[in-house]
Amino acid sequence: MSPTTSPSGSTTTSTSTTAPGTSFATSHNAGRDCLGCHSFAIAGTAYRSDGTTVYPGATIRLTTQAAGGGSVLASLTADGSGNFYTNTTVNLGSGVYATAAGTSGTATAMSAVVTSRACNSCHTTGRRITVE
Repeated sequence: MSPTTSPSGSTTTSTSTTAPGTSFATSHNAGRDCLGCHSFAIAGTAYRSDGTTVYPGATIRLTTQAAGGGSVLASLTADGSGNFYTNTTVNLGSGVYATAAGTSGTATAMSAVVTSRACNSCHTTGRRITVE
């Protein structure tokens, strides 16, 4: 997904600028369980390292091996509200692996395998997806 392009099925309400010349479409309800209302294949919210400020432009990658190794199953870019989501089905099988990277490119790997499509159902306050 490129900046200013919303994924299929999203509702754009405004635009957020994160760096000179860069803007991202926004969605709503950052931090809430997106799949409680929407039928996305995978969805969640990325935050800056403080755990409270959303991170537009963060990249979430799902791969077949730990620490970003193996095949890339999905690469999602957070919108202006820090939300990332897709309607493209990803087979989680017995689990896949996730990394999160900020616009600096520094990636953080999730230590456990991903077995849920609703990232915000586990990543709540104190356990949020944070990136540098």
